[in-house]
Amino acid sequence: MSARDKNFLFAAVVGSGLTAKAADKAGADYLLALNAGRFRVQGASSLTSFLPVRAANEWVIEFAEREMLGRCTAPIYAGFSVSDPNLDIAELVRRTKALGFSGICNFPSTTLIDGRLGAAIEREGLGLDREITMVKKATNIGLGVFAYVQTNAQARKMVDAGATAICVNIGFTSGGTGVNTHLTLEKAAAQIDRVLEGVPTSVDKLCHGGPITSPEEALAITRLCGVQGFVAGSTLDRLPVEQTLNEVTKGFTAIPSLSQIETGAPTTEHELVGSSYSMQLIREELDDLAYEDIPILLIGETGTGKSRAALKLHEAGPAARRQPVVVDCPALDNEEGGVHLLGKAPGALGTTGTQRGALELASGGTLIFDEISALQPAHQGKILKFTDEKSVQRIGDHTLRRAEARIISTTTQDLPGLIEMGAFRQDLYYRVSGHEITLPPLRERVDDIPELAIYLGRQLSGEPPKFSNAALRLMLEHDWPGNVRELQHAVQRAIRKSGGSTIDLKAIDFLRQRTTGISKAPREEAPVRVAVSERDWIAEALTRNGFRRAQTAEELGMTTRTLYNKIKKHGLQG
Repeated sequence: MSARDKNFLFAAVVGSGLTAKAADKAGADYLLALNAGRFRVQGASSLTSFLPVRAANEWVIEFAEREMLGRCTAPIYAGFSVSDPNLDIAELVRRTKALGFSGICNFPSTTLIDGRLGAAIEREGLGLDREITMVKKATNIGLGVFAYVQTNAQARKMVDAGATAICVNIGFTSGGTGVNTHLTLEKAAAQIDRVLEGVPTSVDKLCHGGPITSPEEALAITRLCGVQGFVAGSTLDRLPVEQTLNEVTKGFTAIPSLSQIETGAPTTEHELVGSSYSMQLIREELDDLAYEDIPILLIGETGTGKSRAALKLHEAGPAARRQPVVVDCPALDNEEGGVHLLGKAPGALGTTGTQRGALELASGGTLIFDEISALQPAHQGKILKFTDEKSVQRIGDHTLRRAEARIISTTTQDLPGLIEMGAFRQDLYYRVSGHEITLPPLRERVDDIPELAIYLGRQLSGEPPKFSNAALRLMLEHDWPGNVRELQHAVQRAIRKSGGSTIDLKAIDFLRQRTTGISKAPREEAPVRVAVSERDWIAEALTRNGFRRAQTAEELGMTTRTLYNKIKKHGLQG
């Protein structure tokens, strides 16, 4: 199958044999040996490729001949600069073909230099015209041409000169060079279409850079405009390397710390385990608030330890000798929920006997609202009255009973966002959020994973488990969407699989299988498509982010308030 017969074209900017062979094995349609790739391999920015650091053309030929030619099956294109007035372009092109390159590429291109310097280069006749000359000479001897352009005029000239592939450069890749882009995918697509206007279908059309940093974004751009593929530079050899090195380094730096971990019993039953800086601050904050008579709101993803923190706060306070009253807010329905909260008088609701509600039972102690964001509007009003009047009126009774308790609430939802949607009362939010504490997800405190795993294993089996370095590394690399709760189940399963011996990679390998399964499922069950309306666009982003609104707002580039307004506007409250 030729490159033009494929639905998606992929070109890889390579600066080393290792990157080239990996891209070739993965099925790249073009391998572009550019000095920018070599600079990135050495830790420098792509921008360095435009500086007179060394003879760019000779450098490209040197590393490509030594590390790539004859080692890859994909066509290799050499990136050349022809702005040197003493350069013999015809000789350079003949030498390129003799060495076995499939074609040439005009990189670093003077078309990417703007302002006064770009204008000066053009006035001296060292800019686009010389690159056009190189393209013509390469085409005349049967070499392919991969041409970088930024305007429609440049694209048309390159096609007329014989270019077989056009690459629209939409700026340096965001986040990798200190160069920021304000382009959205939609704006980038419109720019690409303007550049490619009139380019015949016989020419491959790709784009490079700008806001595109992932395969999903590259696929999206091909559906938004007439481009057929993407050129990966920083997204191929810098971003993944940085990510992998970060993960591996965390693994190796955390493993030695295991010898310093105290595996004894915690000071209290509900101690928050973890020596990371964030957990130290949270423990200090809870200790400081133990005797403060203010309502506390604990915020965090599921499994981050909000309930444990609430109980720890109770145990450290003046009401520690009494059992706290815990209200499971998601379980409260309309009628029975009201009875659970307020209690009832004899004869109320067709029943006999008196029942005290949770608000009354908690008087003089601690009242914990678990997942307060799930409260129905009617119940929110009852709790608001309780906090304001410090009294309770049982259902079917006209007597007000004095009741006052310390209130601790937990939530996985963003309450201000729910207020914007009309799903939570603003006045109640002010009553329960005298002080807010956010518990970080496990992926943001990776250093705590070994300590937590040993602590949880000791709780499960009575003895601190031992982990191999490979097993620990896999645990450190896992995202833990279920946080500490997921870690607990994983340790329990690993202990059972290991049979009491050291937990090795085989015993914990189900984590890798789970991650692979999760990453593949969306592609198989919900193919990527371009949203046809704002409603679809927001709905798909919500689905991708597991309906976590703050994370969705960040992805969509809008404030949480704006997102909630749009959710309400389009009826996406669910």
